[in-house]
Amino acid sequence: HWVISERTRIYLDWIVAVEVFLFMVLAAILSMGFVYNGVNTTDYLMLVVSVLQFIVLFAGFLSVFCSIRKTAAVRRYAPLALQIHVRRKLPSGKPGELEPLPVVLRHVLESLQATLAQSGGGEESREDLHRFAVQRLVTGRPVDSALGIMTFMRVPDEVVYAGMAEGLAAIEREVASRGSDDDRVCLRYILHARTGDLPRRWSNGVMDAGRPAGMALQDFVDLPDSVTAGLRAPHVAALRLYTSNCFRSLNTPLRSAGEVEYPFPVTLSFISDAIRRLRAVNASQRGANQPLDLWRGMANLDVADAFLAEGGTEFAPMSTTSSLEVAIAYALGGGSGGLRGRRALLFKLRANSFIDRGADLSYCSCFAAEAEAHLSPYL
Repeated sequence: HWVISERTRIYLDWIVAVEVFLFMVLAAILSMGFVYNGVNTTDYLMLVVSVLQFIVLFAGFLSVFCSIRKTAAVRRYAPLALQIHVRRKLPSGKPGELEPLPVVLRHVLESLQATLAQSGGGEESREDLHRFAVQRLVTGRPVDSALGIMTFMRVPDEVVYAGMAEGLAAIEREVASRGSDDDRVCLRYILHARTGDLPRRWSNGVMDAGRPAGMALQDFVDLPDSVTAGLRAPHVAALRLYTSNCFRSLNTPLRSAGEVEYPFPVTLSFISDAIRRLRAVNASQRGANQPLDLWRGMANLDVADAFLAEGGTEFAPMSTTSSLEVAIAYALGGGSGGLRGRRALLFKLRANSFIDRGADLSYCSCFAAEAEAHLSPYL
């Protein structure tokens, strides 16, 4: 169809129709010949067969003729598809704005690509790109945790403190100047939109799917956990940004901590401060002072002998789970699909009380189904 021209295709359609018509005429001539020449029993059978052939051929002719008419109509009106506008239904249930059909189809393809292929430079994406390659876990020295995150961001303390005093404007400036296009999309949604306003499907789903529609940033600031922890709008915005697709941009530079200037110092400082403050929420829960085992599973990662002997420091905020089954699933290769890697690495962290358990960010996460306990960076 791509090689043959439009006019040639129509000619071929008509050639088929003419052939069917000629066979139909031939059957009619044969039938009439039997009638005029006198018939016997055998001739009657031949006549019946000829009539049946005539009926079949006539039906075939009508079918080909109708197909030609429909094909011509489709070819005539196909360009109008570019003028069709459709209204998408948002996850909140409300109808969206009218958009051209090609634009909607492009969004659908982008969503499928995001679902099927996860790209980026973080530890999780490296596992997808090199699924069967065992890599070395990147950690710092134990002393790095004592020196703290401010030392290794290679940004003057006064710059960080001034940015934290500035608040949301400093976060916007960092993401606008050093973030990716997806990072900027996520931040605009978090700061200026409401839940349900971004129907785009990311690698782990639609942001805020399952939440009540219409929640703005201030609504998350007013939630009980935020109030208990004394979080302000910049804290909550930074946490929501970290739980979005932006986490790779925030985590990856930490793997080369101390070598280059960290691009998001204010944002990371708000994340770290918010996680520490949210431990106050755990203090009021039952069993707050009881030991609790937390787990972290990673596939295709190995540890150095020095780490086994002395321990190390995790540069980025670390997500853990209280479910051993969930951690094992990740250690086996990403949570589903069975054993996919060559090595499974499993960490067990004993939290003696609420102060060691990190923070549950599911109440404000962009993907609330991922219930995890997050520990502060440079642990």
